[in-house]
Amino acid sequence: MVQWKKCLARLHEEHAFVCYLLAMLASWCVVHSVTRLAMFLSSAGVVSWQIGDVAKVFGLGALYDASAGVFFCLPVALYLLVPQHFVSARVHRVGLAALSFVLDAFLVFCAVALYLYWQEFHTNFNFIAVDYLIYTQEMIQQVMQSFPMGVILPAIAAAAAALAALQWRALPERFDWSARGSLALLASVVLLPCLVGFAASTEGHAHLTENRYNNELAGNGPQEFVHAFFANELDYPSFYRTADGAAMRAELRQMLAAPNVTFLDDETTLRAVKNENALTAKRPNVVVITVESLSASFCGAFGAEKDWTPYLDELAKDSYCFTNMYATGTRTVRGLEAITLAVPPTPGQSILRRAGNENMSSLGDAFRQNGYARDFLYGGYGYFDNMNGFYEANGYAIKDRTSIPDSEIIQETVWGVADETLFTQVIRSIDAHAAAGEPAFEMVMTTSNHRPFTFPEGRVAGEQGTREGAVRYTDWAIHDFLERAKTQPWFADTVFVIVADHQAGVAGKTALPVDKYHIPCFVYAPGLIAPGATDRLVSQMDLGPTLLGMLGLSYETRWLGRDLFQTSEAQDRAFISTYQNLGLVKGDDLVVLTPDANVSAEKIIDFTNSTYEKETVPAALGQEAVSWYQEASDLYKSGLLKTQ
Repeated sequence: MVQWKKCLARLHEEHAFVCYLLAMLASWCVVHSVTRLAMFLSSAGVVSWQIGDVAKVFGLGALYDASAGVFFCLPVALYLLVPQHFVSARVHRVGLAALSFVLDAFLVFCAVALYLYWQEFHTNFNFIAVDYLIYTQEMIQQVMQSFPMGVILPAIAAAAAALAALQWRALPERFDWSARGSLALLASVVLLPCLVGFAASTEGHAHLTENRYNNELAGNGPQEFVHAFFANELDYPSFYRTADGAAMRAELRQMLAAPNVTFLDDETTLRAVKNENALTAKRPNVVVITVESLSASFCGAFGAEKDWTPYLDELAKDSYCFTNMYATGTRTVRGLEAITLAVPPTPGQSILRRAGNENMSSLGDAFRQNGYARDFLYGGYGYFDNMNGFYEANGYAIKDRTSIPDSEIIQETVWGVADETLFTQVIRSIDAHAAAGEPAFEMVMTTSNHRPFTFPEGRVAGEQGTREGAVRYTDWAIHDFLERAKTQPWFADTVFVIVADHQAGVAGKTALPVDKYHIPCFVYAPGLIAPGATDRLVSQMDLGPTLLGMLGLSYETRWLGRDLFQTSEAQDRAFISTYQNLGLVKGDDLVVLTPDANVSAEKIIDFTNSTYEKETVPAALGQEAVSWYQEASDLYKSGLLKTQ
């Protein structure tokens, strides 16, 4: 027994650093497993508790953690290979302790960040997290305004120190610092698994269970972040189902045909749209208020049980409402893309953030053809998500935070000024255009209904820092704006459109939960457009063409949206997407295109709760989905969505 203990002690000394690396790997795996468990329990009401599903989540999750963990250990492994004659053993010890602490602080920070990210988005790190890293200033300020970082940061440092101390105990009390152990063993423990981990796909958990929450939980946060960083752009032909381009283009033209449409060539989507009604000669001002994260589930007028929007619910009685409209995506830039460009969501980034997005066939261009001035108004700094760059390159005048005098600011967050201050700028902008004798198209993007959910005191009873409070304030601010607008001489000749950019939360048990894309849309124009409502299925990308039809304005365009009132109900469809999954809703069918060139379909049993049943893909519907998405991608890349 004594000889056996001596043998183990000798092995421990000779391979002390390998033991140390294994201790670090164990720390990584344990911390991520605990984080996964915490996220799982925080979503207890929506995850699947079936034994098999739970086992898959934590079993595959452990494998992903181990795969990513070897990269976490790699800096220490490389450090341990530094030749002894370069530095003394004492310096080596200090360096190892410092390096371990830094890595452990990174580990704990990632775990905390992932947990908080899960609470906000109910998903693992994805391209949204990548975007936030790009806009570091906004990200840091939002975190500082939303969470008690004075407590969190010291706690992270303390936890990192504790982990480093535990790892240090893996080293024997006495060992020869120059005895690196077997380099072959070191390579087999670290370098080979690194290669295996690098080759491992991060998509293996995407369809692990029928529950999307479980699938997301199985992934390793840092590994998912790296994957999202490199997969932010997806080339449609390389990843998705394709068909003959000429046939798809012909089918697309057929789907865009309407009684008031004349195609201007034999191949592309370029067409003249003829509209005429009582408003044709009036050319009223148009204000499109794109509201941050205004879910239909907040508005009683759209069937919600909540009473968070009393003013909008009352306004609905005097508006024309689209009660069955669906956002195309989950980000502000997707909503702006759909409303401005009237295109389905192409995979990867929004067109607003891509190269070659200037001189597009846009809603603003249609108004330009009718003699309108065009403005983009935003309460924050519009360089975020390239909003200013995009709108300026497409003929809009930019009026963002830099245009707002500091003396007018009542309250401000990292995302922008309070909505009421933004609306003051809208009134001022229309005043200027009215004085110049020109009709105005104002594209407005609000910010108050965004974390950290703070707003001027004394406006509503809602609590600061809560979603409900922010929604109630947004509702109040829109009401206040309209009441102020009523005192202006141009009010009677102005059409106000209120629409969400996307829902507040898009996570669900399925990859594309249709209820999480349902958004409100009001068209308010007393004396110009009669109140009413339609429950026809409509996509956010059809708002522009439908609005222009209601205004009686004619134009030439290349966009892919349609006027709801110029097409039959049998043609109604909506597009919903993440940055990878592309969905087409038609009737009670949902067709989904995924980046493994797969096309699947589900029957929607309950729209309100996103209850689906698997079904065989209807051939015609699958082809239609491919036509819309393939051609949208191809037309953009070939420049055929541009005006010139």
